[in-house]
Amino acid sequence: MDRQTYNQIYNSLWNFEDVFKISEKYSESQGAIATLLSQKVVTLARKNHRRIHGKDEELFFRWKKGLSILELSQKFRFPPTLMASLILKKAGISKKSINLLFRNPDMIQNKRLKREVKKALASDYFFSPRAHALQVRKGDLGEAILQKWLETHKIAYLNEAELRKNGDGKTPDFVLQVPLSLEGVKVRWIESKALFGDENEHRHYIKKQFKEYSELFGEGMVVYWYGFLEGLPSETFLIKDSNFFIECPKEVEKLQNFLVYW
Repeated sequence: MDRQTYNQIYNSLWNFEDVFKISEKYSESQGAIATLLSQKVVTLARKNHRRIHGKDEELFFRWKKGLSILELSQKFRFPPTLMASLILKKAGISKKSINLLFRNPDMIQNKRLKREVKKALASDYFFSPRAHALQVRKGDLGEAILQKWLETHKIAYLNEAELRKNGDGKTPDFVLQVPLSLEGVKVRWIESKALFGDENEHRHYIKKQFKEYSELFGEGMVVYWYGFLEGLPSETFLIKDSNFFIECPKEVEKLQNFLVYW
């Protein structure tokens, strides 16, 4: 995706109601636009985290005076699940217990907290346990497409689980037993990302994963299933998106239309 189009889409995205009209306007899949929205929300939440937590006493006071968790979330533009976590923490509940209660909100003894936490989790498409589970499902779909593509082309590989059984530490999703020559690159490993490859995500994963994979295994390939920004640096690996996998049209279509939205 060119930078001008990316900036126009990114600056227009604020909630899931925007996803469908922007998808139609720019002829991009709903899954890709929803993924961009998710990445934007996560980025903004990280930027606002310190500011919001600096107001924890005020927020807890407002909650005790009657404002609901969802109302506080909307007023301060902070994700509902994260706002619920802040309120529960100020109520004296440990982080470990909060994670358990988010998975089982009926365990919350306080009736008001139980009701409000349930509403917060139900309205959060980005940080709630349900949203996280669907994000994991997206990742699994991408890896399944890669596996089918490798097997269709009779390319022998070891997957991440097999590599870890061999005692390897940080590993890509697939390591090829025989290098695959693509566009002048000897691909020895492939990493699947159910993301849009923008500069922030790409820079993060180069530092966290791709650089180390290249040092351990040599050249490789990164797949950003929802597209990527033109001009991303890639000295030791190819960058591809779903358009490369023409042998798996049904699976790619399912992934492109996958929305973390209910």
